[in-house]
Amino acid sequence: MRTQIIVLHRYAYGDSSWIVRALSPELGVLSLLVKGAKSKNSRFKASIDPLVHSEIEIRYNRHKGNSFLIIPKEAFLQNYFPKMRSNLQSLATAQLMAEILLKLGNEKSHAAEEFKWLLNNLEYLELNTVKENSISLWLHKLCDILGYAPTLSKCGQCGRELLQGPADLWPALGGAVCKICLGERKSGYDPVFLQDIGNFANGKNTGQNSWQRIENFFLGHLRIHTGALDNLKSWEWLLEIRRLGNG
Repeated sequence: MRTQIIVLHRYAYGDSSWIVRALSPELGVLSLLVKGAKSKNSRFKASIDPLVHSEIEIRYNRHKGNSFLIIPKEAFLQNYFPKMRSNLQSLATAQLMAEILLKLGNEKSHAAEEFKWLLNNLEYLELNTVKENSISLWLHKLCDILGYAPTLSKCGQCGRELLQGPADLWPALGGAVCKICLGERKSGYDPVFLQDIGNFANGKNTGQNSWQRIENFFLGHLRIHTGALDNLKSWEWLLEIRRLGNG
């Protein structure tokens, strides 16, 4: 069998091999045992480096009791994304996307859409400088792919159109809330952010410094609905790069 993959992560297995975690559009997140891949004469070489797009020919192998690792016969590099790798902020953005998909695990029913969405973004980062809204847009689409997209342009409780933006956000109960459904309760978000999230939902410009708060909102939304995404190391690295002004 042949399948395309994007390498999400890898770690050493013994002195000469790698365990590679990769996303396949047909099979979801795979664990590959790539024997002898550290050798300079390995036929795999760059085709299993993190964040590459490759095609592999695979066979299954029973390993460690009842668990399975997949041993690839061959790997054919499709795109190494060298320009993306030369820009620290673009690289950190790609690593965050990969870590999120790795932590979300092996849900095959969403794998084809996840793969396509990740590949589209890697190809974009190869050709363009990362934009300040890149992570927000990627997370919003990922929520939609997984079936967790929050309602932002309508009230998640009564269905009213939110022409002036939401009065509050209740992620656990569907997303945005109108003033009527909020009633006398106090909003958990300040008015500027609520206006920004409303503008985001309607494709309008948001405040200059709003994107990280929107990113945090979508990350929190995914955490609530998946129980995953705690301790994202690549998120901390991306924030540090932004602080230092690299990229």
